Amino acid sequence: MNCFLCNEKMVPYFCQSLYGYKRSFVRCPVCGLVIDETTYEMDEEEWSEKNRNFHTSYQGTEENMVDPDWINRLKKQSSLFVQLFQTGAFPLESRAVDYGCGDGKLSAFFLQQYMKLDNFDGRRQVLPKIGKYDKYMSQSGDTDYFSSRDVCKKGFDIVITCSVFEHLLGKKDVDEILGLLSDKGIFCLHTLVCEEVPEDPEWYYLLPVHCTIWTNKAMSKLYTAYGFRGCAYNVEARMWLMYKDVDMFKGLKEKSGYIDGSWFFSEDFVDFWKGKPYK
Repeated sequence: MNCFLCNEKMVPYFCQSLYGYKRSFVRCPVCGLVIDETTYEMDEEEWSEKNRNFHTSYQGTEENMVDPDWINRLKKQSSLFVQLFQTGAFPLESRAVDYGCGDGKLSAFFLQQYMKLDNFDGRRQVLPKIGKYDKYMSQSGDTDYFSSRDVCKKGFDIVITCSVFEHLLGKKDVDEILGLLSDKGIFCLHTLVCEEVPEDPEWYYLLPVHCTIWTNKAMSKLYTAYGFRGCAYNVEARMWLMYKDVDMFKGLKEKSGYIDGSWFFSEDFVDFWKGKPYK
């Protein structure tokens, strides 16, 4: 199997047996990307069932034993998006989607927080929305959920993925998500990106549905390959914002002083996490 970023032959890294699954992980010798080769070789139906069964166990609740801080993190992320729209860093009329949204908590927190702004008047002002899409969650009757027909190429100004990129199965899945961006689109990413993936089958992050583990070098290659020209990282929200349009990126930098949190900016991918993988 070749790395879908470098096209280099991947080499065996370690094996794992967990929750009744046996998995073989391989690593790219160039960018350090680590993938679960066993899961990559599953057929689509088996993978979909595995994903659906794992995530429906905690969706609709505020408890997740594997990631106990996820609600607080989602609230920080939704607060970041409120401030991005409030300051004009994100235009109010932007078409936004939370891809892989689960039960839609991020969008719900965003609306709650935005409507509580002191200067918000729902009768006179545009209320920005973050639409929801998740191919593994059925939400019949919720009009804020996009159908597969609604999620079209270059159809969104802002695409958000929170804890999604570790679930992707190679270039086809990456293309599907990043292909949704308009020519001046902004990609907002939360996933674990580390300097080097530990050679440890007992590492806490290796859940049954985590099959692609990203390094700084791997994400830098993706950033360049998909034509991004400006990158920002908000530490408190643990969120990267990747820009295709230089002027919009400059606009964020100018407004960042009015937005909570510590910011790091670069024309290249912001490789913030240099230490050991974190929780």
